[in-house]
Amino acid sequence: MILVSLFLQVFLFLFAGKRMHWNKQLGQMVLWLAYLSADSVATFVLGQLAVRAIEPSDQGLMSFWAPFVLVHLGGQETMTAFSMQDNELWKRHLLNLVIQAAVAGYVVGKASWPDRRLKAALVLVFVSGFFKYAVRTWYLFLARPNFLKSPKSWMIYGQGKTSYEDKREQAIIDMEKVLHRLSKGSTERRPLFVESFSLTIDIMAGDAPLNTVGSITLAETGKLPGMLGEFLSRDDHHNAYEHVGTLLVECYSRLYTKCYVLGSLTDGLRLVLRKRNMVPWYSRLYSVQFIFQSIYFWVTLFPYVAMPIALVLFAIAEKGDPLLHSSRGRVDIMVSYLLFVGAIVLDVSSVVSNIFSRFRSKCCSKKNQWSQKLNQYNMTNSAEVSECLRSIQEKCGCEVHDVALSMPIKEFILDTLLVSGTRKEWNIASTRGQLALHHRKATTSTLRALEESVRTGIDFPRSVLIWHIATDMCFRYSGEFDAATTYSADGLLKKHCYKQMSRELSNYIMYLVFKCGDLKDAVITKLLLSEEIKMEREESKEQVEIIKVEHEGESNKEEGRDEINDQIEHEESANDDNNDAAAEDYIKKFFQSAEAHSSLLPWAREVAQELISIKDEAERWDLIAAVWAEMLYYTAPRCGAAFHAEHLAKGGEFVTHVFVLMYLLGPFMPPAPGA
Repeated sequence: MILVSLFLQVFLFLFAGKRMHWNKQLGQMVLWLAYLSADSVATFVLGQLAVRAIEPSDQGLMSFWAPFVLVHLGGQETMTAFSMQDNELWKRHLLNLVIQAAVAGYVVGKASWPDRRLKAALVLVFVSGFFKYAVRTWYLFLARPNFLKSPKSWMIYGQGKTSYEDKREQAIIDMEKVLHRLSKGSTERRPLFVESFSLTIDIMAGDAPLNTVGSITLAETGKLPGMLGEFLSRDDHHNAYEHVGTLLVECYSRLYTKCYVLGSLTDGLRLVLRKRNMVPWYSRLYSVQFIFQSIYFWVTLFPYVAMPIALVLFAIAEKGDPLLHSSRGRVDIMVSYLLFVGAIVLDVSSVVSNIFSRFRSKCCSKKNQWSQKLNQYNMTNSAEVSECLRSIQEKCGCEVHDVALSMPIKEFILDTLLVSGTRKEWNIASTRGQLALHHRKATTSTLRALEESVRTGIDFPRSVLIWHIATDMCFRYSGEFDAATTYSADGLLKKHCYKQMSRELSNYIMYLVFKCGDLKDAVITKLLLSEEIKMEREESKEQVEIIKVEHEGESNKEEGRDEINDQIEHEESANDDNNDAAAEDYIKKFFQSAEAHSSLLPWAREVAQELISIKDEAERWDLIAAVWAEMLYYTAPRCGAAFHAEHLAKGGEFVTHVFVLMYLLGPFMPPAPGA
């Protein structure tokens, strides 16, 4: 069982860090089982050793294994907690630390060996295990949401100057540094610990994220739009996603691992030395903090030094003839060596891995830092998946699949956000599509249904449903849009398919609002997703399925219908007028029998008809994509801290990266509730 415990520690070390790139439930479940089993097996082994300690003459070297149980309970640097809820259980781990250390101390105290070197090795391993378990408990305490939200966790610097001019100049300098790091992406050196720590506090711990003081200052002075416009004109501004990904890796380390202590010490020393921008109170605060961090560092370092010394002492110690000449004794010695070697190899590997992650070469910088997937949920079940996959989904009751996140979507979301900043549209996180319609009024015939569907008074889930159905109708029954077509809007050159992009964004936001398990308990659902909306969505889905079946039955009876459908779905339409007529005819038949059952479907029909009335298909899909982009901006800051924190350990979510961009680039955060 002690070897099983060692194996679980090796497994967690090797695979725990990979969950940042996994979004598959099977891999997450295996890691969860290993995480829980590691503590359970170690506790069981320690209990058995305590029972056997009653008869010390028969225990051999088994009592020597008790301190290794504490080492295993200390866990690996790559995983201190599986979820944020585990961080809340730090008191339970503290109690376990006291109990398990007492039990291990009892086993060690009952051991009797003549060689003092063996006893010295035993003491070194015991102290190492105690420190490791204590450090793990301390990390859980530091990563709990209540501590992150407390004033004690803040590390504010550069606030010594109080005049408005000095604040503005400092805000300009800080924003220039942020934009420089964003443009450099992952080729820039590892981001500052303070930057990622502040990001963790602002995004992962507070349900109502606020804008930074610097971005508000720059927006008030009018400097920020010009800075964002200059950043937008740079060819390398899309590298911002790489920098955001690196920051979120730091946030993940802050919440779930022990790997950020070196960064904390380095930046803590830098802050102590850089006192020119600090008032005396903050300077003293950082000096005291650095002292505590230094003590903490040496406590953390002790096991790395003590374990090799203990191994040497164990190797040269006299173990007695009974152990050397009996088969059981030789097995005990072999197991002891395996425990020593395993502990040392894991410690050395963790240090090497941490150093490599901090100073990795540029050839490794392009490695995906998260899953790069968009989960998709289509209410009408018309997602472009294979028949085999759709059959499996139906049998398993799973309606969610994922697609690879394309670079065009990432570019479009970032560029749209930057353009909004150049226009001083800082309220884009509250518009839900209104700005997109406002800027495209000149190219559309009527906007009554469109404007009504995105106005603030409409429940957000209801608006998402309307646009989801309308987008699905426009996607399936409009002509093909050439992905190579060049279209210019607001000075930005677009060379990708807005049609496919709109579809994927629509399905992704549907997944976030209606299918994402963590989001059901988040702020957006608490505030917006009422039971009435849930019932209406299910009713609308049932009606859509019924109408689809009825229409398919009727279409088989109509002469020439199969040929028209085949042309619409598989060929590029040669005549826009015929295509629009076919699409409008289908929409009318689609919703003909639904008007009496749901008020949502007729509304979606009107939205789809107004969209189809836009003759220029590039403009139509540009409008649809822009509306979904604003809905994504609306969703990102309202998902809640728990959602973003949990999904850092589940492969990551694109909405989290968008949220960080909004936080870094300007005062895009929505006003606090009640403000």
